[in-house]
Amino acid sequence: MSVLLKEKEKRQGTEKAERVVLFEDQKTMITFWRFPPGTETGWHQHTHDYVTLQQSNGKLKLENRDGNIKVIDYKDGYAAGYSAPVEHNATNVGDVEIRVTEIEYKV
Repeated sequence: MSVLLKEKEKRQGTEKAERVVLFEDQKTMITFWRFPPGTETGWHQHTHDYVTLQQSNGKLKLENRDGNIKVIDYKDGYAAGYSAPVEHNATNVGDVEIRVTEIEYKV
């Protein structure tokens, strides 16, 4: 499951993206994220594999703990899968709101 890390790691002057847990049981957690331009998740760790369902267009910057930085061009209707563990911060670096649903597999 995604675990938020220390709040002190949040950058000064950066707002948090909106995070809403839509469903959670012993096997799955489904989270909806809304990123207005310039907002970020804050550093967090995914301890389980997960899938993202992109529900908008936009540009999302992913910064990993190892220093790797990747900018993802979001496309409405696109899905992508990721293998845990992942520790990163995601920031909307575009000028439009990004919406994404994240499905984490706890087993």
